[in-house]
Amino acid sequence: MCRALDEMFEESTNKGIQMGIKQGIEQGIEQGIERGVKNTQIKIAIKMLVRNNQTLEEISEIVGLDLDALRELKKSI
Repeated sequence: MCRALDEMFEESTNKGIQMGIKQGIEQGIEQGIERGVKNTQIKIAIKMLVRNNQTLEEISEIVGLDLDALRELKKSI
């Protein structure tokens, strides 16, 4: 009887771990997509502002990024 309970406990524990891992991966993917979308939106906004001849300082105030971060983003555009 104890052995059967141990096996049931082990099986349910393993199932719980698998479900937790799956859920964690799904959440990680969702967060990655959200960050990617946000970065893309910021890059598009920066491109538009640069085309309108706005300075990096003005863009920094509009998008809420510090100048160093903005310079790095501008290099990747």
